[in-house]
Amino acid sequence: MDRAITFEAAGPPRKRVGAGLAAGILALFLLGVAGAIYPLYGLGLFAAIIIAGICYFVASRLKSARLELWQVLTLTGVSGYLILNYGFENLTIHVGSFPIIISYGLMYTCVGLALLSSKGLLRLAMKEPPFLLFFGLFAMVLLHLAFDLPEYGIWAVRDSTMILDGVFMLLGYAWARKRNSIVPLLGWLMLLLAVNLPYSYTLPWTDAITAVSPTSGVFLQIPVIGNYHTSALVLVAGAMFCICLGSYLTNKQWMLLGLAAAQLLGLAIQQARQMYVGVVACILILIVLGETAKYGKLVLMLVSAITVLALATTVGGLQLSGRIGPITMDFFKEHIRSISGAEGTPGSTVQSRLEWYDEAFAHIEAHPFVGEGFGMPLLSYVDDTSGAVVRMPHNSSLNLLARLGAIGLVAWIAFHVSLLKIFFNIYRQRRGCDKRLYDFMQWLFLWYVLFMIVSWVEGPFEYPSGAVPFYFFTGLTVGLARWQVPDQKRAPRSSIHVRTSEIPV
Repeated sequence: MDRAITFEAAGPPRKRVGAGLAAGILALFLLGVAGAIYPLYGLGLFAAIIIAGICYFVASRLKSARLELWQVLTLTGVSGYLILNYGFENLTIHVGSFPIIISYGLMYTCVGLALLSSKGLLRLAMKEPPFLLFFGLFAMVLLHLAFDLPEYGIWAVRDSTMILDGVFMLLGYAWARKRNSIVPLLGWLMLLLAVNLPYSYTLPWTDAITAVSPTSGVFLQIPVIGNYHTSALVLVAGAMFCICLGSYLTNKQWMLLGLAAAQLLGLAIQQARQMYVGVVACILILIVLGETAKYGKLVLMLVSAITVLALATTVGGLQLSGRIGPITMDFFKEHIRSISGAEGTPGSTVQSRLEWYDEAFAHIEAHPFVGEGFGMPLLSYVDDTSGAVVRMPHNSSLNLLARLGAIGLVAWIAFHVSLLKIFFNIYRQRRGCDKRLYDFMQWLFLWYVLFMIVSWVEGPFEYPSGAVPFYFFTGLTVGLARWQVPDQKRAPRSSIHVRTSEIPV
């Protein structure tokens, strides 16, 4: 016989319970007791244990991935912006009356380290049309600040960050040049999106969370934990990530589809109308791109999420409040109707937005070509909850038109056209492109579309928690298109596989 047959002793070998396992069981028992007696503190302790475990897991994976220091710090910063959003961007130390913003300090440190690590990075970036166009916008902002800073001080800087944050495109661009950095980036994204899922589900308990959260702030003190400004966007992006890229990280399709459905279900809690539109946009884009399997999974998971919501609220009797109103099927239907501006539906009305736009247009008419500049609020509306002035209309492009005028808007539109041209060229080269890389670029395009939908009805560019991740992914897109997506005009098909591993640094 070619193979010898051996027999194991009957029954599994006995194992002793180690001290570590016993300590873990005891810790879980004590955690359960604490959760029963003090639910809120038990939840906090559980969250601390989970976060510590995640940090340990991420640290071990990043160590094995051999990422540079600036890359690790970049992932830390982008994670904070996407999950904690307002809380992270307001982490501040005040030296006298001068605020030192910790999150910005971290990200600018990353830019400095990336420039030192990647020789000639800035010179190479300025050859890319998106960077060149953005440099023009950057120059306009600096010119305005030369006049606005003496009059408005730090408020002028605050209003100009929607353009100044574009410097973080360099981080994504530098990332794309590094060999073997895309695989750990995908793993980090999967983990980030998975962490955002349970965090976004805690919105109904916002008051209890913010009551025990530490506070910080540049202008106003706000809770560090308990903010959900970007949660809906990250939920939909997470669902699309599971569908487009999850199979490269795990072969457990049931888990990926379950995560996608759970993230879509989270929209019932976040109650963000722009993301209802975003889901429909993703379906249409996948249909146009010919991704039958992907849009089929998305539709199936969307139906599954709605079914779970209906069963939980009608049969199960679930009674919770979301961001605006109760989590019920009736509210969900009315909230969708409100997109068309129907009267008597929940959410802010179309009329209120039009009033804001009219007020902003008064500034545009006063300075149609070069803009109002930075520092002066475009609106006089005061938020009832925080007492702060809402400084800009809920439309980033309109805000930019008011701040930088028609000249700035033309450069802004040209910047986005150059990005869309990159995505279109990638689609044209899909047959000769590495499948995983193409799927990643496809997800980056969906992220771009989702973010731009938000920017038409909100102001994500005006806040670092929106702008910094957007610009990081934008720089990554430009860099991947330059160095890792094969150019069929210059490279024969047989040499394509070399491009993904031999990138000049």
